[in-house]
Amino acid sequence: MSDTPTDNPRPPSSGWSLGLSTSGSGAPVLKVVLILAVVIGFLIPLAMIRDVIQERQSRQRSVSQEIGQVWGRQQAVTGPVLAVPFRQGYAVEDGTLRYRDRTAVFLPDRYVVGAEVLSETRSRGIYEAVVYTADILLSGSFAAPNADWLAEGTEVLWDQAVVIVTASDLRSLDGVVTIDWNGQPIPLQPGAPDLEALSGGRMSAPVPDLAATPSREIPFEVRLTLKGSESLEFVPMGRESQVSVTSDWPDPSFSGAFLPDGHAISESGFDATWALSYYGRPFPQQWIDDEHADASAGIRHSRFGVHFVQPVSAYLQSERSAKHGVLFIIFTFAVFFLFETAAGLRIHIFQYGLVGMSLSLFYLLLISLAEHLGFAMAYGIGAAAVIGQVVLYTARVLASIKRSATIGALLAALYGGLFVLMGLEDFALLFGSVALFVALGAVMYVTRRIDWYAIRRPAPAATG
Repeated sequence: MSDTPTDNPRPPSSGWSLGLSTSGSGAPVLKVVLILAVVIGFLIPLAMIRDVIQERQSRQRSVSQEIGQVWGRQQAVTGPVLAVPFRQGYAVEDGTLRYRDRTAVFLPDRYVVGAEVLSETRSRGIYEAVVYTADILLSGSFAAPNADWLAEGTEVLWDQAVVIVTASDLRSLDGVVTIDWNGQPIPLQPGAPDLEALSGGRMSAPVPDLAATPSREIPFEVRLTLKGSESLEFVPMGRESQVSVTSDWPDPSFSGAFLPDGHAISESGFDATWALSYYGRPFPQQWIDDEHADASAGIRHSRFGVHFVQPVSAYLQSERSAKHGVLFIIFTFAVFFLFETAAGLRIHIFQYGLVGMSLSLFYLLLISLAEHLGFAMAYGIGAAAVIGQVVLYTARVLASIKRSATIGALLAALYGGLFVLMGLEDFALLFGSVALFVALGAVMYVTRRIDWYAIRRPAPAATG
């Protein structure tokens, strides 16, 4: 019995396979479009992984704030300030004379701050926070206050004058604080007159009758030990202010309204000094409290000091790494496509997807390992695992150990370059731009002789 030919014989397969079936025809441009669609699809899992990193980073900040609530919050020290109450008379419509109580505020002529800060790291679970204990010496002198600038008929209540020192979080204050006022020690008590210009926790002490002070200069000295977290700040209270901070923390960040005039940073800590005059601050040397509403904002905006920041955290580095995830996928897929065209391979789009999934999971491995091992070690382990997985898989897909080793070398170069990029700050953009330019140039060089119009997959041989 002879074979009967069919009415519509199916022609042998020729041309490009899109990886959707084992036969069919198409063009390289269609495969490229399909690969790009897969790349775009991977933006979704990469975005989800970045959300996971940000959630873990948010948890880290939350734990840091919780530790600060118990140990001591960010500290800003202000003062001492001399508050002198006075009584001012005024006439109402019927001619009756009435009085109201007001407060005159005086700041030091000379103001010197010395702070020695010891830092330590507190942990809760896998999360850490930097806290500190600061021994602070406030010293200087007041000019004997003069009330001639007040309105006529004002009764100055010199015997009710108080000196005030404030700090953001007095709960973390160690011991009893005493001010040495003109050679006389006076304990500071919790609380103080309600001055609009001052914020935070207040301590105050009555001072001897200022009207009887024979000296034209009143020296003072205050020692206090504060616990805090994240930052320590001061305010330039004097006509001339000098501030020095010494700490064992090796990663300070100087911030606020004024940067230090000089500083030295080493692995064992830092020293920083500020020398300021009252010309650069937005509040005067003396004022009536209820007439200078912007004094509070001026003092707040004049704070300066240091933040005890942790080195670039694993969360920030992981997030920066994940931003480059799509570039890794694009370069890897491009090499796959070149092997497919040049070597006549058949790579299914599903196989592209598996490799892309492996590259995406690197960032999830990175953040999960970095929380326990540190960023550098986690990066090395994660990169080695992903490169090994991709090389072993593509050895079969590309039908060549040499080709899969090429993919592995490419990924090793990409991960190595990205790690270097993570360590750069000022030159990160320059390094990344040059690296991308060189990579594009390499692709253009390798593909310069390919005749894209002539690429067709040959038909499978007929079997008899």
